[in-house]
Amino acid sequence: MKKFAIALAFSALAAGAAIADPQGVTDDKITLGAYTDLSGPLAVWGVPEANGLRMRVDEINATGGIHGRQLEIVIEDMQYQVPRAIQAANKLLRRDKVFTMVGALGTPMNLAVMPQQLDAGVPNMYPISAAAEMAEPLHPMKYAFFRSYTEQFRAGVAYFHANGGFETPCVAQIANEAGESMTLGVEQQLHEIGMEIAAKTEHSATETDMVSSVTTLKNAGCDIVFLSTGVGDTIRIVATAKKLGFEPTFVASMVPYMDAVAQAADGAMEGLHLVSPFVYAEAGSADGEAKRILESYAEIYGEKMAPQAQLGYIFIDLIATALEAAGPELTTEGFLAATEAINGYVDPIGGQTVSFGPEDHQGVETLILAKVENGAWTVAARGLDY
Repeated sequence: MKKFAIALAFSALAAGAAIADPQGVTDDKITLGAYTDLSGPLAVWGVPEANGLRMRVDEINATGGIHGRQLEIVIEDMQYQVPRAIQAANKLLRRDKVFTMVGALGTPMNLAVMPQQLDAGVPNMYPISAAAEMAEPLHPMKYAFFRSYTEQFRAGVAYFHANGGFETPCVAQIANEAGESMTLGVEQQLHEIGMEIAAKTEHSATETDMVSSVTTLKNAGCDIVFLSTGVGDTIRIVATAKKLGFEPTFVASMVPYMDAVAQAADGAMEGLHLVSPFVYAEAGSADGEAKRILESYAEIYGEKMAPQAQLGYIFIDLIATALEAAGPELTTEGFLAATEAINGYVDPIGGQTVSFGPEDHQGVETLILAKVENGAWTVAARGLDY
């Protein structure tokens, strides 16, 4: 049934101008678009991501482009606000006429923008969101890089249950769509092993005092707490717990996978775990192409390559892989078919394997477990699944 639906969708696309004469493609240029947060609360994600996108575009152009065409990427700031994301997307779609969107940041932003974007025949490639909706339901113009938040937490529950176990699993959740997706994974995997969440707290995105939430979890005797959280609230919950003498195993998703979290609160993050579909590589421990990329970035931007910059670089590399395979007579249909045919691509920085197929538009195959040790993220285990 899914294959039939894909075939129908491609037939509908082929009947329109998006395939016969795709926007954003000329004889000498392909225009890509991205909206991200360059000046708002998630600029810590958006700014390095934009740098990584630009770096790989510049490298490709310096070696002649793709089939004689240079790449151009137009990046808009939406300050992590849905109305601004819609405004930015309208500009990219209508004025800049981008060929594809890449690395669009935020679950609510993507959900708000995608209907009009897909109707316009512009693919949504590798958004910075691990919500299941980035790849589901199956659609010919939706491709996700990450395994979903739900799968990340299912794998986290399975790993800790198999490695030491726990008796009183709990959840601290931010009250939004991403938080709900994360908690769903905890619920589903606990159900598989015949357990339930013992205690759950919820907090808003703007809440700063976590004493009440942490006290609830402490009083419940939680020995493991799955953090269905963002960046700032992850730090506040773990730091507050340490102050209150409450030290369960804390496990988060990929969202706080950055140095700012590992180094926060004067060492309070020590021992924090997270499950991630990508690997945050360090130049000091890298070799080969990964080392070259990391050192080149540091030379260009005067700082180490943050994980979000690494992701931006990888996203453009994946786009380029499909554009090369699609050939010089570029169409949207050809680009999407080339993307769907990607199998066994290994990202050049963290080494994660990415594959797609007719019934699978979610790329990364396995997950890793990272842990804060001495103020830095280390890879504690690879190949997590459930």
